Amino acid sequence: MKKINAKGFILAETLIVSVFLMVMFTMIYTNFYPLIGEYEKRENYDDVDGKYTAYWIKKIIESNSYTLSTTNISTMNKWGYARFECSNVSTNNNQRELCVNLVQAMEISNCDSSGNGCDIYITRYTIGTSNSPNAPVSLKETIRTASIRRWNELCAATADPFNETTATQTNTSCATVFFKECCRQKGLTSCTKPKLSGEPTYENLYTDPDKSVENNTIAKYCNTLITKKAFSSATKDYILALPNYTIHHTATGAKYRVIVVVRHKKDNNDYYSFSTMEVIK
Repeated sequence: MKKINAKGFILAETLIVSVFLMVMFTMIYTNFYPLIGEYEKRENYDDVDGKYTAYWIKKIIESNSYTLSTTNISTMNKWGYARFECSNVSTNNNQRELCVNLVQAMEISNCDSSGNGCDIYITRYTIGTSNSPNAPVSLKETIRTASIRRWNELCAATADPFNETTATQTNTSCATVFFKECCRQKGLTSCTKPKLSGEPTYENLYTDPDKSVENNTIAKYCNTLITKKAFSSATKDYILALPNYTIHHTATGAKYRVIVVVRHKKDNNDYYSFSTMEVIK
């Protein structure tokens, strides 16, 4: 009888432990697995929505309504990329309006109401470092070695992208013009100069004696916008993870690539997706 009781006790103990472990694993699965899925969808690389968006931006760039300007080419030679702007699209046949509507509908990151400032980058087909002599600076090289900000892009014709001190001294006037125009668009006409480094005291960025909360907010917004980094850390990770695209591409005639960053916010979402496509231009 003792042996039988002992076996029964062991069986009961085994069942209790098994049930306990099952409950624990169920709790872990139901609580943590959704978090993993949520984390994974924060950054999606080359998903369907991103590819669809990149395709339509590619079509605009390849059309006759868009031309790579001398500044675009100069910027690509310096940094390996130029920023796509709807303001550079022709107004013929409502193409510019179409561009603005498209970037807004596709939720492309950081676009303003004019379809400018979007996180849409046009790069040379080969984005990795080239060993060829006198080769233009590659996009990956820029991302690894320089911290480009939005106001640097505005002064691309004269800025030295690898020397921020020189760039700041050389292009203060360019940054100031951008800052004043931003303030003007927001209804504040007395902005003076932005502070390009350090933590600014925003009420000192304009001369209006009425240092209201609203004016502080405008000055803070415009100063933040002008000193904003050209690439987020997630965008940098995506680009550095891409291949160098060194495969011979004369069969398609593609000389450039387009890289698009989408911030999905519809239906209570808030996550980014990234995509790239070659451009025949």
